[in-house]
Amino acid sequence: MEKLYAFITLVIIYVPIIFLIKRCKKKVIRVIFIVLLIISSPVIYLTIWFNFPYYYLAPFEGRVIDADTKQPIKGAVVLAVYDRSIPSVQGSISFSIDAQETLTDNKGEFKIPEVKMWFGGNPRSPQKQDLTIFKPEYGVFPDHPRSSAGGESKTWPPPKKYIVYELPKLKMWEERRSNLPGRPNIPDEKMKIFTRLLNEERTSLGYSTKY
Repeated sequence: MEKLYAFITLVIIYVPIIFLIKRCKKKVIRVIFIVLLIISSPVIYLTIWFNFPYYYLAPFEGRVIDADTKQPIKGAVVLAVYDRSIPSVQGSISFSIDAQETLTDNKGEFKIPEVKMWFGGNPRSPQKQDLTIFKPEYGVFPDHPRSSAGGESKTWPPPKKYIVYELPKLKMWEERRSNLPGRPNIPDEKMKIFTRLLNEERTSLGYSTKY
């Protein structure tokens, strides 16, 4: 999508330039302008693409159910964390730049909206999304081995696809303590629900510290 908008912007820039070239009466000057235009096109295109102000966050939707009873799980937090990668000498470096969260309803369903905006706080869109689903007393998705995403990849569930996620009910105290998810490196205001439920579980398990 970013490539398409970069191409459209390039066309908008070049249309008046081409119009001026056509109106130029001296053939030599016209040829020089055309050559410069051709040579500069890749550079201008890449500059626009890598600095394009369009910002996009992919949507997620689905249903969360109990892995054993197949009943809907109400009040589970679904946290989508959006990452970006940049090249470096040691390889690609990934870091989180944004997040969205929501709760499942009475039917266990949730919907994280699609975000499209111009000139966002981060000028380029994320390249990867990670989904975490958590509710106290249930195995966290995707870390718990019995959690699942309806046959889809647990590490990268496809956006824009309705998926039925399964979480196992945890009965043992020790299993609940080892199931506590980590907090992603994003601002606190982006994961208020996630933090609240995590603190509730930590309190019920006897931890004195909260996030």
